[in-house]
Amino acid sequence: MGAKKIQLRPDTRERDLGRHPHRCRICGREGLFASYLVREMQQGTEEEFEYFVCDGCNCLQIAEIPENLGDYYGEGYFSYRMEEEPDKRYEGPVKNMLRILDVGCGSGEWLVRLAEDGCGYCRGCDPFIEKDLRYGERVLIRKCSIHEMQGEHIYDYIHMGDSFEHVTDPQETMQSVARLLKPGGSIEITLPVFPNAAFDRYGAHWYQIDAPRHICLHSVDSLRYLADRSGLVIDEIRYNATMAEFLVSYFYQQGVHYPDVSTDLVYEYFTPAQIDEIQKQVEENNAKGYGDRAVVFLTGRETGKAGSVPGGN
Repeated sequence: MGAKKIQLRPDTRERDLGRHPHRCRICGREGLFASYLVREMQQGTEEEFEYFVCDGCNCLQIAEIPENLGDYYGEGYFSYRMEEEPDKRYEGPVKNMLRILDVGCGSGEWLVRLAEDGCGYCRGCDPFIEKDLRYGERVLIRKCSIHEMQGEHIYDYIHMGDSFEHVTDPQETMQSVARLLKPGGSIEITLPVFPNAAFDRYGAHWYQIDAPRHICLHSVDSLRYLADRSGLVIDEIRYNATMAEFLVSYFYQQGVHYPDVSTDLVYEYFTPAQIDEIQKQVEENNAKGYGDRAVVFLTGRETGKAGSVPGGN
């Protein structure tokens, strides 16, 4: 049996809603803000959600958080695909005992990679996993929010890999991160960022909006606002968008759900020359700080430049 034939269904609905009244959940500004109607495309329900852009901090955010937000995750979501191994043994020796915390870690793939590279104390927390998870003696993950992680100044390195955009209380989350960070410790946040060239081209079809799971698509301004109010400072931002910012967004505009966007589909509709040109655009956007993804490094206000976690990136 051959592969399923994907039919393009160009979206003709007007998704620019004009300016609607909203209150920003980041900076608190109220007003008439540019608003957009965004479809859920990862699970393929095509349910629609309103998002708006705050004129103050420039954060793109969902207007109303669904009460059943957890229903939009599940075993098939990106970060929940690894099975627990309570008796896992690591071949190499422990090289360091830096205390590392991964916030919104899913099933813990990033932590396990660090442990395999020799990190001996890896912890995680995620409220959407089914239960606490363990991978041998080096990795323990709790089913809880960061606010439920006890103590102060515990961790040398706190990582949030594609999770900060999911939290419903970004200011409180940033403050909890600051509470748990040791003096001299570092924070690394990987996330989609706004504005960017992909949104300029595809608007509400920009795939990183990922309605309704992505609550806030942060700008540099909104991140600095949150960091400053939590006693943190942004040391560096590295833009690392890929061709997905254009390719997946194009297929969302054409009515193709995320699981159906394959390499074969891309080459069916784009020539190698076009793909080379898209890659060139992506590199240019990253170089000028206008890609749709970034890694943000933060430290406490008085601690200086952020470092990189041993064994990881």
